[in-house]
Amino acid sequence: MNEVKKTRSELKREAIVNGAVEAFQKYGVSDTSMDKVAETAGVSKRTVYNHFQNKETLVTEIIKDIWSQNFVNYDFPYDATTPVKAQLHELVVKEIQFMNDKKMHELIRVAMGVCLFNPDKFIDDIGEFFEQETTSIRWLKSAMQAGKIKEAEPRLAHEQLVSLLKGQAFWPQILHQAEPLTEQEITKLAEDTINFFLSYYLVK
Repeated sequence: MNEVKKTRSELKREAIVNGAVEAFQKYGVSDTSMDKVAETAGVSKRTVYNHFQNKETLVTEIIKDIWSQNFVNYDFPYDATTPVKAQLHELVVKEIQFMNDKKMHELIRVAMGVCLFNPDKFIDDIGEFFEQETTSIRWLKSAMQAGKIKEAEPRLAHEQLVSLLKGQAFWPQILHQAEPLTEQEITKLAEDTINFFLSYYLVK
């Protein structure tokens, strides 16, 4: 099968996104200007603005790219030969690690600023994107079809699961009320959350 070659525009966009991620890691999101993004990406400032209206738009696109890599394109099918709890543990830990990433916190705060001050634009840019079926939702759907998890709306079950995590591994950090969790705290949160979730959803 012949590999589809990316267009020049697609390659430029990819270079800008990669350059922005590198610049954000080096300088921090708030201290990174579009000039620094252009310099790091090896493109002109005009090229950056041809692809992204402003830094907020660029940040939103980076979040979408990272989200896709971790939660949409991540391949983790339900396995009938492996205990449900063990499979769910891997998915939950991945969710926590994403929420717990200090670099992601900066990006998300910028995106939240866009949402607060221009909610209509934010919904247009990112609303439909987060309606995609994620790896965890696909796994829950398969586990339900296999009769291992109680029948329910998979998206709702996933939202309930993630809500249990965000109280300790997302909102306190986003609001500067707590430091990111340690590995030990991640393990405990994953275990406690899974036990609570499965106490209702596991078919016995």
